[in-house]
Amino acid sequence: MAESKVGPSVPKEKKRKTNDCVLERFCEEFGDSFGRFKELLYNLKQKQTALGAFEIGSCNAADPDHGYCFTKAACSIRPSDVTIAFGSLFLEPFKVLNELFSKKSLSKDGPVRMCVEKLMTFMLDKEIQKALEDIQDCTDETELSVLSATHLFSQLSLSPAFTVDNRKPGLWRCPCTGKKCLKSGRYGKINYGDTSIGNTEVWHGFLDLIMDGAEVLVYTVDGENDTDRDTDSTRDVKQKDFEMTDVSAGSSIAQVAAETIVYSFYYRYLHPEHSHFLIPSIGISYFSVVFYFYDSVNDVLLGSTQFPLMNLESGNPCKLNITTLFAIWMVLNHKHLCNGLNLVGPDQIPKSHFAELAKSKLEVYKEGLKRRDVDIRRKKVQSVDPKFFIDSKFLVPSALNFDDYY
Repeated sequence: MAESKVGPSVPKEKKRKTNDCVLERFCEEFGDSFGRFKELLYNLKQKQTALGAFEIGSCNAADPDHGYCFTKAACSIRPSDVTIAFGSLFLEPFKVLNELFSKKSLSKDGPVRMCVEKLMTFMLDKEIQKALEDIQDCTDETELSVLSATHLFSQLSLSPAFTVDNRKPGLWRCPCTGKKCLKSGRYGKINYGDTSIGNTEVWHGFLDLIMDGAEVLVYTVDGENDTDRDTDSTRDVKQKDFEMTDVSAGSSIAQVAAETIVYSFYYRYLHPEHSHFLIPSIGISYFSVVFYFYDSVNDVLLGSTQFPLMNLESGNPCKLNITTLFAIWMVLNHKHLCNGLNLVGPDQIPKSHFAELAKSKLEVYKEGLKRRDVDIRRKKVQSVDPKFFIDSKFLVPSALNFDDYY
């Protein structure tokens, strides 16, 4: 189907002039900080931001009697002895940003350059930065979903469309305090809709937020009480941020893992031509962000430690933690920026064993998942936070070393 065009086309020369102006403004505004930005970028190849390779001991993903909604997903996750550098999944943007911060130039064209221009535009927007301060004042999960989608995720993604779960209490406007945001159309309308995904024979449920164009799901935790999202119950599940030691049924980590696995299979079904199927998801609370990735071909499950959301250092030009900002931007544009497991090699990473555990219903995951109109039926554990086991086997591909280039 041909894409519909909205408004008159813009000549290439005019686009290039506009894009060059963004680069010029960015270098003028932040040029003195490029050395620091480069250090913060390189944090993504350090142990403190490592992605852990997880194994699943048991799960209810293929129960013979019925499927489980995400809020009741049981997924016993344990860390393997392998962690990998976050940056190893995003070699191209790593190289492009390294060039930008080293030479104040962009030689790359096409979608990658457009993604970098989105990042630069975001960092130049002071109003956006101000609005992000209101995240910690959100009163519930709905406000967190709307504010983060409006002022963070949609602004960093080359494909900004998003849908918020329409069973949430509706907000007619963004909950931030920005005066311009109060004006209709400043950042686009809030789109509520059916976010259900899966199949009632297996894992299924409603996503808090889906970045439709970017094809990234977002799981939100309000920090105080997380309402059971897959039933009509208003029972509150008490959860403080992302409890990295809690992998019990319905816990934040179990739900994020289940949703990520389901969406990876669904993405593979929709886009069989894609170069790889390491598909990411984002978990966000008032204070932190986590990232999960699942490769439905190689059966690899990766998860991050908690990335601090806001910038606590004084004198920084960005309200958001800049290392976290780079990571979110890469994940939201994974279709253009992620190289999958090509650098590390899938054979070096332990399998999650999901394919084996869900063997009896694996064909449902491969061929029977759908988006929208999915009928929804009504201990002490080892930490799965990579920071607790990153001193085991940590993989940093040599391709991430740019010292010889500049």
